[in-house]
Amino acid sequence: MLTSGTVDEAVVHSRVHRLLERMNREGRLSGNTTYGDIGAIMNEIFPSPGVLDQAAYERYIDPADRTMVYHSVQDASAAPRSADRGDLRNAMQAAANTAQSVAADEAGLRAVFGPVEWTTARTNYGLIRSKLNAVSTDIANRVTTDYNLDAQETFLGGWASFRAQHMHLLSEVVADPLTAESKATLVHEAAHLAASSIDDDHGYYGTTGFEAKSHAAKVNNAAHYEELPRRVWGVSQYAGETFTPGVSSGGAPLTTEDRIREDGAEYYQRAWDAAADFDDLIKQARRDQLNGTALDGPTVARLLEVSPLMGLTLHEQLSSPPDITRLDVTTSESVVRAMGIAGDNIEALPNVVPSGAFPNTAAQIAAGVDQAVDAAMAAYGGLLGSATRDRRLSDWLHSHYRNVFP
Repeated sequence: MLTSGTVDEAVVHSRVHRLLERMNREGRLSGNTTYGDIGAIMNEIFPSPGVLDQAAYERYIDPADRTMVYHSVQDASAAPRSADRGDLRNAMQAAANTAQSVAADEAGLRAVFGPVEWTTARTNYGLIRSKLNAVSTDIANRVTTDYNLDAQETFLGGWASFRAQHMHLLSEVVADPLTAESKATLVHEAAHLAASSIDDDHGYYGTTGFEAKSHAAKVNNAAHYEELPRRVWGVSQYAGETFTPGVSSGGAPLTTEDRIREDGAEYYQRAWDAAADFDDLIKQARRDQLNGTALDGPTVARLLEVSPLMGLTLHEQLSSPPDITRLDVTTSESVVRAMGIAGDNIEALPNVVPSGAFPNTAAQIAAGVDQAVDAAMAAYGGLLGSATRDRRLSDWLHSHYRNVFP
């Protein structure tokens, strides 16, 4: 974590201090406890200029613990091991069979996707089936996983590329693919392979307002294709319900408070997604550097653009192009975690509805979302030592949703 390249020692210390603060508030330092004075810990670890006390370091951070120390970018994207492929193949084929069965369930399709879009959903379930079967026959070339456990650290269940017809799966899914939750992930990712229009723009499974989205939104949102298979597998949060736009699962119309929480959660879902994309970008760039591959100009420009926003070291380095260090990779990963946790905080925030006069409900909701975004990050404890810097970063990420890669 402390590899510094050509950056000044004071910069390294400041970045390590921020990381220790974040780990401390999450209870992720040794002993699963929290410490009152990170400054004192820093003085123990760095007792004098140019000196790192390894024994002090290991009192608080276990180098063997992946939740504390980043290990290998090379293992963060690898083909599933041969021993894992048999069950994964069987799980894909089982999920494909379920997709085929729910495609024939007109009542269920109408209940989830509505009186018009259900036919499109039926077609898409057929495509999901064919994609799962196709990938199941070529796992070595069309699936990657994360044996370095990056995805667990960043709350990433997986991703899939329609253009490349490739899916990347959480290592837990690859290791135990036959569970209902793992098969739901397979259906979700296969939905992205089925149609280029199917994305994650309208929330993940179980998020605020998930059941109240418009029919047009649901039919183009991967997580909604999980619902009918989940009902078959007995793990649905909405068993037997009819999804009605603008109406919660309890049957009541969404309130102003509900809509603020829904939009606030969606803001952080997009910020988290963009942070995860940048994390993928910087890790691929580090792999390239380790392999001796020169970084292209647009990639370097993007890395240098984001570095001051995230508090990386790249823009502080003397070398050009900068050396992507383990410290930078670890910091990037911690930002993804923070965006995910802040998004989860939205649901528990008190008093999200702003008071005062507003020209219309939309303006009140917008003001409420603006306040909720800041309050959710404050509840996390902040990222960069300044609420202004935190918001500048989250706004950049939100605005670059699906537009991080150069």
